[in-house]
Amino acid sequence: MHPLLPSTPRRRATTTALGLAALLLTLAAPQALAVAPAPATASPTAGPTPGPAAGTSPQGLGDLAAQAAAALEAYQQAVDAEDAARAAAESTRADLASADAALAASRSELGVWASQAYRGTTGMRDLSTVATLLDPGTSQDVSRTLATLDRVGGEYERAVEEGERAQRARAAAAAAASAAVEQARATTEAAATAKASAEALVQQQLLAYAAQQRSAAGLDALTPDPAVVERARASLATDVSCTGGPLTGFANGQLPLDALCPLYGTADKVLRADAAHAFAAMSQAFEAQFGAPLSVTDAYRSLAEQVDVKSRKPGLAAVPGTSRHGLGLAVDLGGGVQDAGSVQHQWLDRNAALFGFVNPAWAQGSPGPFEPWHWEYVAL
Repeated sequence: MHPLLPSTPRRRATTTALGLAALLLTLAAPQALAVAPAPATASPTAGPTPGPAAGTSPQGLGDLAAQAAAALEAYQQAVDAEDAARAAAESTRADLASADAALAASRSELGVWASQAYRGTTGMRDLSTVATLLDPGTSQDVSRTLATLDRVGGEYERAVEEGERAQRARAAAAAAASAAVEQARATTEAAATAKASAEALVQQQLLAYAAQQRSAAGLDALTPDPAVVERARASLATDVSCTGGPLTGFANGQLPLDALCPLYGTADKVLRADAAHAFAAMSQAFEAQFGAPLSVTDAYRSLAEQVDVKSRKPGLAAVPGTSRHGLGLAVDLGGGVQDAGSVQHQWLDRNAALFGFVNPAWAQGSPGPFEPWHWEYVAL
């Protein structure tokens, strides 16, 4: 039997938020921008992580687990920022191309005017027209001729003004494109740094587990056998039971079901292939501790299902088309996990980051909705 746990839910929202804030502050520090994106092996700059001895007490292990979860969430935010920055850079490049085309057209029109001026055939420079105007005996309609000259002069002024506007727009587009490219490079570096920090903390957590196992106190109820965790994690690299399919180009909630993979211990729940494999490893470690796999109440949601859930639970569900369920990267869990005070939930709090899953800060009710059942996968 598991030892009696406090009846008050032990929520790590504050610890996670503090860890996440510290990581984001670190990532926001000025960094030199390289011409090419920084490699994924960049050294973390989030400061030293605790050594194995620092995490061998139950409290120390809990703190280390919270740091690892915060690092995973910070990495996911960095990846999202990188994606947004790259999309912005592509958009500004398109704007710059349009501005270049407009400027080229304007210059072409001004070139025609310059050529006509040089040949003396433009507007007021057309001497025959001016002479006709000045001839008191002319039989032509002077008002019509003046209107023609006025129109020609107006078109010339318009062409000059449009050329100036096109030049200013092109300069603004070029500056915006340059800034967007630099921002994309910076966010790529930030993502690489956040990934290195998350990987280092996960490895530190495993070392701390092994150190606790060797200690006189041994493993507590929330700490799995490190060998079980290692075997489960090792299975991620060899699991070929489902390889999924390509998802590029498919929108949120519109993923083809035959490109997703079934979840361990379920009959009809699916996720993206890498998330499904990581979930299987986590569920198997959970099963070794509790005798049953994780209970899944929801996983991938189609767009229609997102609309339905939003209509039934407007205060909890994400805007349809934005949910991580619609990307095949989130699960809702039952079997005790939905209760933040249960040993099952606290086990996941302690160990889910080892498999790439987090109960995100926004779902911990400080502030925002309280969804202890909601867990998201972060691919390292």
